[in-house]
Amino acid sequence: MQEAGQAMQAGGPLIPAPQSIEDVLAAAQRRTGAAAVVLLAPTYRALLHRGVDAEAEHFGAEVVRRASARLLASLEQEIAPVIKNRIRDSSGSPHSCKLMALPIVGADGRCAGLLAAVNRADAPDFGEQDLRKLERFVRLLSRHLAADHDPVTGLLSRVAFETRVQALMTAAGSAIQACILYGDVDQLHVVNDLWGFKLGDQAIAHVGHELNSGLEGYDAVASHLSGDRFTVFLPDSTLARAQQLADQLRVAMHRSGLQHGRQLIPLSMSWGVAPIDSAEPNLSHALAAAEIACKAAKDRGRNRVEVYQDADQSIMRRHHDILILGRLRDALDTGRFRIEAQPIVPLTGTEPVERYELLVRMIDEFGNPVAPAVFLSAATRYQLLPDIDRWVLEHVLRRMSDARAQIERHPKRFSINLSGPTLSDPGLLEWVLTRIGAYSIPGEWLGFEVTETAAIANIGLTQMLMRRLTARGCRFALDDFGTGLSSLAYLKSLEVSTVKLDGSFIRDIVENPRSQSLVRAVTQLATSMGIETVAEYVESPAIHARLIELGVRFGQGFSLGRPVPFERALGLESGLAESA
Repeated sequence: MQEAGQAMQAGGPLIPAPQSIEDVLAAAQRRTGAAAVVLLAPTYRALLHRGVDAEAEHFGAEVVRRASARLLASLEQEIAPVIKNRIRDSSGSPHSCKLMALPIVGADGRCAGLLAAVNRADAPDFGEQDLRKLERFVRLLSRHLAADHDPVTGLLSRVAFETRVQALMTAAGSAIQACILYGDVDQLHVVNDLWGFKLGDQAIAHVGHELNSGLEGYDAVASHLSGDRFTVFLPDSTLARAQQLADQLRVAMHRSGLQHGRQLIPLSMSWGVAPIDSAEPNLSHALAAAEIACKAAKDRGRNRVEVYQDADQSIMRRHHDILILGRLRDALDTGRFRIEAQPIVPLTGTEPVERYELLVRMIDEFGNPVAPAVFLSAATRYQLLPDIDRWVLEHVLRRMSDARAQIERHPKRFSINLSGPTLSDPGLLEWVLTRIGAYSIPGEWLGFEVTETAAIANIGLTQMLMRRLTARGCRFALDDFGTGLSSLAYLKSLEVSTVKLDGSFIRDIVENPRSQSLVRAVTQLATSMGIETVAEYVESPAIHARLIELGVRFGQGFSLGRPVPFERALGLESGLAESA
């Protein structure tokens, strides 16, 4: 900027070096003495102007708006200055204004916009000296525009987009009626994998070109955010109109494709649409909402448009997951989880070994517990379940090692839930064996619970895990039994010692004969195979009694025992403060 400041001092009074496009326009207006100066850059989709007063700003904007199409066409052809000292307005009155325009040349040598100075008819004519003054500001604007634009697509960069949109929102004030579009190229990784990243960049450039063409004639501000993500701000648009435009852009992209030699590579985009809240205009909130709607469009098949709506449960779940993701990662980084143990008890008689299922609770930044229903969806969506499962196992083994004497006096077995993504990890088995060995924990103290869905997602790895850990004395339970399509078949192929009857069959077992018949049949089959049965959700004495009649051996539920801190179940009373 020092070079720019020195350039503007030459031949005139000192003018501070402009720090923004608005500063450049203000300095150009003062230096040339024009009533108004106007920047017209197509990617901004809006006139940026500066006048000596509000009337002059309006006058200058209107003059260039009417002449902009002809001026841009002329400048694109010749890339040369234009001086018009005799311009009539549409009413036909003579010499209504004077205009001087210079092209702004981009890095590719093409016209990227124009800078125009406007005066009224009674002002002195523009001449060569005025052109030389204006040229200094054109050079400054060229640098600004180059910095503000993405070199691949020619669209605004994210920072320039946010700056421009914020200015438009501030100017609109409480009267704002605006929308945000968020677009994501579908499966761009396929193009990168099949043809290389160079063609992937060409695809991104093609998308930018198509967006520019599709927005022609619209008052819109477009940006290439990063990678395969784009956004469009519509400063004066209803939600219905924004959705219509997004669909037009979607259709145009799907029809165009990317030409690669003789091959036409299909491209498509998913779009999300969200309104700007007029009560509390906030660009980042609206952009996040549009992104959530876009991801919902991808979830629902891609190459479609979705509108952010509070009543849409899928969109609201994704929004919730995004909001809690940061807290979940922070909890993982700082170990802010608590383990609780829920008893699994014999429905009749006693057993020599106390059994518990371990449950994980996240602790928020204020020390309050967060139920699994709140954070597990985000953990699943963002592939954090394996990290949580490993944290749980490491913590459990360490605390069991601390309570070795207590467990040896009063034998216990603790069952840990393993998620599908964790079971699909090829390195899980060796890691588990290593950690069990490091803490010298007998396998008989440990159990693992897996759902049928998780087990069959990678049946080979699951069978090997069960076989190796069973050989060490660990036991496995098939959780939520009866909810899958092939539960009975997997009783034969998986080395499980226990099946846990899903709560959907237990809750109404007192009054539903079909639930009773199913539980009786499964219990008889499991018993004949030497497999124990555990009924979940035993919430009343009546359910307890009916399960005994049906031959179920074990139960779990609030009627039998509520979850307690893991340390209490271990007998480490001094550890309660730590886990709280």
